Amino acid sequence: MYKFRKVIVVLSCFVGLIVLITVLSQFSWFPKAVNVQSGEQVTPVAEMDKAEVSPVFQSGSYQLQGEKGKIGLLSPGGYKVNMPNKYMWHIWKQGEPLTGKKFRVEAVSVTTGEKKQVLLQNNALVGEMNWPGKVPMNGADAGFPAMMRFDNPGVWRLDAFIDERAVGSITVEVK
Repeated sequence: MYKFRKVIVVLSCFVGLIVLITVLSQFSWFPKAVNVQSGEQVTPVAEMDKAEVSPVFQSGSYQLQGEKGKIGLLSPGGYKVNMPNKYMWHIWKQGEPLTGKKFRVEAVSVTTGEKKQVLLQNNALVGEMNWPGKVPMNGADAGFPAMMRFDNPGVWRLDAFIDERAVGSITVEVK
């Protein structure tokens, strides 16, 4: 008889839990699904097709990669894994003084969505840097050098921000 009671209690708890989850799932704040990821990332073919590297355009006497009239990068050596390099950022149409502002770049893998820091200062990856105070160059309203390092190969979208305000994105291939 004692074992029978245990089974009844366990079954009652289980049924009660199912009823509770069913009732709670009617509310908008209750999670509808759980995204479980395995250790191995598999990139869908459709995602790979969407990952296009930003075009190259002429600005002054240089070829920049990015979005003409908005944001561009001069990258003479290309983008190489674990090779710190100086890249020249070019930004257009800011309409406000940039002195005293913070500049941030967030690198986002287009295949995994992983976010990384790529800006370097004193050989250390940093989340942001003070606006370097450079003047117009190569046809852009503002231009300045910044050291960057990419720790992983692949296609990366570089999202640039000035004081938390997005100024543009450049998608590059790191080899």
